[in-house]
Amino acid sequence: MTTIRLAAAALLAGSALVLSSCSGSSERTAAAADGTLEQTEVSVGVLPLADYAAVYWADEKGFFEKEGLTVKLEPIQGGPIGIQKVASGELDFSIANSISAAIAQSRKTPITTVAHTASLGDGSGILYVKPDSPITSLADINGKTVGVNTTNNIGDVTIANLAADQGVDIEPRYVEVPFPEMLPGVQAESIDVGYAPEPFSSAARGAGMREIADLTTGTNNALPASIFVAGDDFVDANPDTTAAFARAIYAAGADISAHEADFRNWLPGVAKVPAEVAQKMSLPIFVSRMDPAKMQSVADMLGAQGRIPEGFDVTSHLVTLED
Repeated sequence: MTTIRLAAAALLAGSALVLSSCSGSSERTAAAADGTLEQTEVSVGVLPLADYAAVYWADEKGFFEKEGLTVKLEPIQGGPIGIQKVASGELDFSIANSISAAIAQSRKTPITTVAHTASLGDGSGILYVKPDSPITSLADINGKTVGVNTTNNIGDVTIANLAADQGVDIEPRYVEVPFPEMLPGVQAESIDVGYAPEPFSSAARGAGMREIADLTTGTNNALPASIFVAGDDFVDANPDTTAAFARAIYAAGADISAHEADFRNWLPGVAKVPAEVAQKMSLPIFVSRMDPAKMQSVADMLGAQGRIPEGFDVTSHLVTLED
């Protein structure tokens, strides 16, 4: 593996962009960085969830402006769509998650993970059933219908990982159900079990549903989850712009962590959650740097589950910032 170091200084002083790329026919090169933004206006695919709130916070609180960036936030349906749009050049950056990105990268989709914005917070992802359901534990979902928003994603992957932790052999029948329809589906018994990240887990608890598994325990605890991606070509051509974007995201995450009460008061206006839910819901763990070892642990988990080739090196598709 070769490492390409791109100096970022002058106006954007503070961090250097480090881009790893695999040797051989897939090796990429990057333009030299000189501290000057290649682009000052960028488009970002977004979804108004707490996990990605740093991008909205950075926009409203001036962190992008401080880096010399003007961002256009473009709503998208989800991370997989964002991956497609940055790979094709329709967007400069987009939300995604570490699982979808690693699967796409293992299949040679030309995307780079440019920032890790949040990890799973305690209690932020659960499985739940109706109060009178005979299902009482993770082992009981074997053969049952389990709703997830999309397969090969955080829901079914963390379920499989927790089952491995507990030594439980399960084969549920996954059904793709949009999050807003998950609770009604469980209530109507069209699915046996619902999967819910926040704020949908708080809504399920509030509706009297019974939690049967906390998917943020075991090796899922603080799992690197929410990320931002860009197309390989964009990163290669815009190293300083990429570094500036990442710095703004990390600065916003650190600021959120330092002002949790303010963040909870602000969140309803972005994520459209009721104010009372925002005050009590489990929050993601906002991070302020890329940790390649933790990102590799996600790829290793996916390899162990047979979703990507074992031994796939995801660190060759990451951007890190060095002081």
